[in-house]
Amino acid sequence: MKSLFIIVLNIFVVIFLMACNSSNSKRLEQALLFAGDNRGELEKVLTHYKNNPEKLEAARFLICNMPRWYGYEGWQLDSIKPVLIQKNKGEIVPKEVIEKWQRVSFYSLPKVYDAKVITADYLIENIDLAFDVWKRYPWNRSLGFDDFCELILPYRIGDEPLSSWRKLYHDHYTAILDSAYRGNDVIEACKAVDKELKRVYYRWDTDLNIPHQRADFLFYYRVGFCREACDVTLYAMRACGIPVACEHFVYSPEYQHPHFWTTLRDTTGKFIQFGFNEFEASRINPGSDGRKRGKVYRYCFGVQEEPFSGITKDEKVPALFRNRFIKDVTANYYGENKVSIPVQSGSEEYVYLGVFSPGGWIPVDMTHSNKGNATFRNLEPNIIYQPLISDGQNHRAAGYPFIYMREGISVLKPDTSHLKKAVIKRKMSLCSGYKNFPHRGIIGSRIEASLNRDFSNADLLYQFNDTLRTNYCELTPPDKNKKYRYIRFLSPPDNILELAEFTVFENSTHGESIKLNRIGDYPWPSSKLDNITDGDILSYFYTGDTSCFVAYDLGKVTPIRKIVFSPRNDDNYIWPGDEYELFYQDGINGWKSLGIQTATRRELEYRVPDNALLWLRNRTKGREEQVFIYKEGRQCFTVDI
Repeated sequence: MKSLFIIVLNIFVVIFLMACNSSNSKRLEQALLFAGDNRGELEKVLTHYKNNPEKLEAARFLICNMPRWYGYEGWQLDSIKPVLIQKNKGEIVPKEVIEKWQRVSFYSLPKVYDAKVITADYLIENIDLAFDVWKRYPWNRSLGFDDFCELILPYRIGDEPLSSWRKLYHDHYTAILDSAYRGNDVIEACKAVDKELKRVYYRWDTDLNIPHQRADFLFYYRVGFCREACDVTLYAMRACGIPVACEHFVYSPEYQHPHFWTTLRDTTGKFIQFGFNEFEASRINPGSDGRKRGKVYRYCFGVQEEPFSGITKDEKVPALFRNRFIKDVTANYYGENKVSIPVQSGSEEYVYLGVFSPGGWIPVDMTHSNKGNATFRNLEPNIIYQPLISDGQNHRAAGYPFIYMREGISVLKPDTSHLKKAVIKRKMSLCSGYKNFPHRGIIGSRIEASLNRDFSNADLLYQFNDTLRTNYCELTPPDKNKKYRYIRFLSPPDNILELAEFTVFENSTHGESIKLNRIGDYPWPSSKLDNITDGDILSYFYTGDTSCFVAYDLGKVTPIRKIVFSPRNDDNYIWPGDEYELFYQDGINGWKSLGIQTATRRELEYRVPDNALLWLRNRTKGREEQVFIYKEGRQCFTVDI
């Protein structure tokens, strides 16, 4: 009986392997057919490795997945380079030039599919160099073939034009690595390359919406946003045989953007977040940028299994979930969990999970509907989520929003029979770097005035000792009748100088402000210093220098009865004169208005349902808005949960 079982088991294994090989062979043939006239180049690669089974399998992996990959072509991609180089040098690009390129639709340019143009020499060089570093470095002894194929082998990252990058990065970074570290710890190897990446300044820029930049261009010009920072890191690390991936969230639960970051596969199999522009990889103290994510996905070169059978071709499913080249890795960050919620729309096949955006909920996860309930897996806790139904393009509420916490869920079903007063001061969460603005460069700063240009015998008009509660401060000097000719703003001791607006008035109740004429020599551009007095609360002056000040001539000897001051800020506080509308979420009924108000002060008062999810819209200006609950007398955004 035991022998019979073994025979049956062996037959099953053989059949399974034949099915797998048959499936892979079919995909390979489909890729070769897709290549058209370029089929011969791909076949040269397969022939080249016919006596090397491992490299042959790697070549098959790349070719099988190649029909999905492409770059763009067009004169626009070359013409934008001088602008990027100018930005990389820190030079100011005229506003009209930026606006011109913002009108260009780069993603409508012709696509060039790899399979139709790639050469055998290009692929062979990439495969050979990738194998060389995989086999050469001792930290890869535990790195299996499948992980090698995803984390070191790929010849491209996104939709960038193809370039001969592997040898360029290999020759530079392996020389640095070999001279800096000769051990077997992948963490230390990563740090050595990371240190070299930090040596070249990265210029952050979000003005332009363009495809991924060429790998060889990024080698020389480090400019872009978090995506390009990830790209250059992947190129450098993979060229050195360090297994890395790029992960992202689709849309932030706390602000209005996606975000990308790099992760390192440790020898334990665990993925550790790092970034040369953020923090080093560490087992003992794993880093995090502190952003809330909701759901996390990893970009893959190879096709991934469908989470639900048949959804790839189902256009009623949002595009995110039809993408077979991403992988849900949320459990790596928050562990495995299961969240079951009631839904009001029980007839749909799928229910989606959304995070808020002012333009509508953004789906970040999906599951099967189960007769009025939906169960999602592996969510980040302490996030406001919304169940949705979708036709692939339009997403509608399928039930009440909820907050998932480790101890359970809190369904935000509004109780309209119980209304409470809510005092509202912001329309957007104070998140990430914005949290620092009300005190960074503010606490300890001083305003002084004098009759003397050298500020001898200066009087202290005001000193900032606490975190500011608003972005608009009206300050009253201790002696409103004393006269001065000069005034200055001083940074805190051994801290930065950072401010948005500084205005001085002779009259405390009305009248024009006193014209401020800047005096003294400064190492900073005048255009940046002018931001302090341009009347624009969003423009600002910043310097990393410490113990600095900016001084002004008032043009005459005059009393100073009022000073208006604004720190660097996001202008998402309530602004007098702007028109606002407050909504609450009412399940499948959508958003319900609680009324429109024109602000007369720097706060609004509403009567709101208990246990409601709220959304304040500025109908006058701005686009940054985020949902919140009102709890214990204050607004609580996702970042506050």
